[in-house]
Amino acid sequence: MAVTIASYSEAHFQSLPSLNAARDSFLKTDGDNLVENVFKDFFINNNMDRTFGLAMPHRHFDILPGHVMVNYNGTSTAWSTNPGEGMDKPQPAIWSFSSSGNLLPIEFSYSKGPKVEMGEKETAFVAKFKRLLDEKNLVGMFGLCEYPGDDFEGTCEITMGAANINLKPRDYPEGLKGADTAWFFSPPLMKRGCRCTCDNRADPHGHGAHVITMSG
Repeated sequence: MAVTIASYSEAHFQSLPSLNAARDSFLKTDGDNLVENVFKDFFINNNMDRTFGLAMPHRHFDILPGHVMVNYNGTSTAWSTNPGEGMDKPQPAIWSFSSSGNLLPIEFSYSKGPKVEMGEKETAFVAKFKRLLDEKNLVGMFGLCEYPGDDFEGTCEITMGAANINLKPRDYPEGLKGADTAWFFSPPLMKRGCRCTCDNRADPHGHGAHVITMSG
């Protein structure tokens, strides 16, 4: 069955779980085992390991109506859904499935470079991915994210106020306690490692700085 690639929905974004809630669900379903023994081969065998990564959809904070989260040059903030004059529209970078089964973007990126194209091959993969999630009862837990390229060296994203700031590897905070939320399966990125972490060292379920690391 085909899956509809739908437009951004404020209601869907606001329904996403917090990082800690998403992580708790991940642990209850033995998510690490699913990533290694189910999803890795699924992405590779469908030749999508250099198109998409596996994401665990979540949100760090509420945003105002009429806005979307957009990553530009390593910093994600809420942008108006109406881009400025002469600017391109931000492109979807992370997607999750709605309760009705549609695939919706939940975060965007802005650049003039190559963008993910949802062509026939990609939409066929999305349908296969949805069927797999249905079989495993994981539709609300996993989604897709844009592949960052073979030369990706890793980032550490810290949520400060209403901004997610990506640090370079040399600037990573010390003593991070990780909670994986994104995985890539191409050979170069698997070799480097992929993880997303929430840094709550004083209180593991508190509201400290959120840290997302795409490569170890």
